[in-house]
Amino acid sequence: MFKMQQILNRRSPHLILSLMMLGFITLTAGSYLRPGTVRLRCCESVSRRNFDFNITQYRIQREMKPCVKAIILYTKEKGPLCVHPKARWVPQKIKKLLSAAHLPQHLIEFLY
Repeated sequence: MFKMQQILNRRSPHLILSLMMLGFITLTAGSYLRPGTVRLRCCESVSRRNFDFNITQYRIQREMKPCVKAIILYTKEKGPLCVHPKARWVPQKIKKLLSAAHLPQHLIEFLY
């Protein structure tokens, strides 16, 4: 014990450097094991309000917290918009989009 105090009292540069490196290795060694954050790009709220933008495509979003069940309509003017899947006007917009793609009517009914 006395010898250790003598070494610490001399403040050996090698001991200080060794302790610093040990601390650094201890701090960085486990950092990859920590859970990372995942940023989601999804609708967390929806609107029932109708709009008059040109729709280029759509996507159905399933509910998985914090994301809510939604239809994402991609527009030329505003980009993606989150709408309520049960809004009355949504099926007509999607059918109009699909019919503009020149798909057969039975396929349009099947897709939506």
